[in-house]
Amino acid sequence: MGRELPKGVRPRKADIQIWFMWNGRRYFEALPWAPAQANIERAGDLRAEIAQRIRYRAFTWEDYRQHFPGSPNLPEAKVPLFQEMAQLFLDGVEVSKATRSEYRKALNRYWMPTFALKQIDQIRTSEVRAAIKEVDFPSNKTRNNALIPLRGVFELAMEDELIPANPAAKVKNLKHQKPVPDPFSADERDAILEHIRQHENPVYWVYFGLAFHAGLRKPSELTALMWPSVDLRSLRLRVERKNSRGTVEDETKTGVIRDVILPESASTFIQEAKRLTYLQHKWVFINPTTGDRFITGKALNAAWRRTLKKLGIRHRDMRQTRHTCATQWLMAGMNPYFVAKQLGHSVTMTLTVYSKWLDQQGDQAEIAKANQEGKEEKCAENVPGIKKAVINVLK
Repeated sequence: MGRELPKGVRPRKADIQIWFMWNGRRYFEALPWAPAQANIERAGDLRAEIAQRIRYRAFTWEDYRQHFPGSPNLPEAKVPLFQEMAQLFLDGVEVSKATRSEYRKALNRYWMPTFALKQIDQIRTSEVRAAIKEVDFPSNKTRNNALIPLRGVFELAMEDELIPANPAAKVKNLKHQKPVPDPFSADERDAILEHIRQHENPVYWVYFGLAFHAGLRKPSELTALMWPSVDLRSLRLRVERKNSRGTVEDETKTGVIRDVILPESASTFIQEAKRLTYLQHKWVFINPTTGDRFITGKALNAAWRRTLKKLGIRHRDMRQTRHTCATQWLMAGMNPYFVAKQLGHSVTMTLTVYSKWLDQQGDQAEIAKANQEGKEEKCAENVPGIKKAVINVLK
C-alpha cells in the first residue's frame, strides 16, 4: 500500500499539481517538478505554507506571483494612468513648496486635459509633441518650465520600469530672452525712499531702505528676517530662512546660509527697525495693518506702486531694488567676488548678470585716465622746462 498523499497534492505524469481555496475560489497550480516522493513531500509543504498564510489573511498576489510566476491565474498587471503617475510624482518630488505648487499648476493646466486618462505606457513622443502644439503658451520660458514636471512624471515611470524610455526626453527647450536687470538710478532710489519716509508707514521706509542698500531678496528673505539673525553691533544680517508662499522655511533659496555686511548707508534703516520692533516682536518687519509678520508681499507692493506713481518714475517691480543695490556697488568699484557673497550668487552669475555695469565702471575708469592725461599735458605747457619731459613720458 502506497504512502498517503499530502492534502491538496496530486502527482501527474510530468509535474505535480496542488490546489488551495482563497477568497472563495479554488486555485489549481502546476509545479514543474518530477513526481518523485521527495518532490511530492516538498509540494505538500508548499501547499501547507500557502494554506496557513491564507488562514491568517497574510497571502497576497505578490506571494502568488513569487510562487507561480507564469500562472494564468495571475491578474494582469495594472498600468497606472498618467494622472495617477503625476500624483505620485508630486507626492515624492523633493523641491520647495513653491516649486511643487508650480509643478502642480503646470500639470493641471497643460497636460491633464490630454493625458490624464491615458495609461502611462501608451503615451508616445509624437503625442507629446502634438499636445505641445495644441497649447498656446504665453512664452517660450513658460513652455520650458511646463515641460519640467512632464519629464519628471515619465522619468518616475521609467524608474518603476513601467515604460522603457521617456517620451518627453527628446522634446528640446526653446530659446527665450532672459529678463535683464532694470535698476533705478541713485537719484530715483533716493527720491523713492524719501517719498516713502514722508508718506508711508515707517515700516515700509525701513523695508525698502534695506532692500535698496543690503540687496536681500524680496519679499522672500526680508519678510523672513528675525532679530536673532541680526547682529546690531557689527551690522551683519544672517540670511538663513525664506518666506515661501506665506510659510517661513528654515532654508534659503540657494540652500546656503550667508552673512550680509551692512554698509553705512543701511545702518540708519536697521536702527529704525530696532526702534519699531526689536522689543515687541521676533520678526524684524511687522505688517502695520495686521500687527503680525508679512505673510505675502501684497501690502508692500501696494505701497511701492503708490510711490512710483506719485513720483512719475517708470514702473519696475520690487525685485529691481536688489538689482539697484548690486549695480551701485559694482559701479562704485567694489570687488565682484565680495558683491557675489553679499547677494548669495556665484561669481560667474554676478559677472554674467551685471556685465553691462561692470563694463560701465571700467569705461568710466578709462575715461578718467584720458581726462587725467589732458590735465597733465596742460599743466606741462604752463611750467617751463618740463613740457618736453612730461610729453615724452606720456608717449
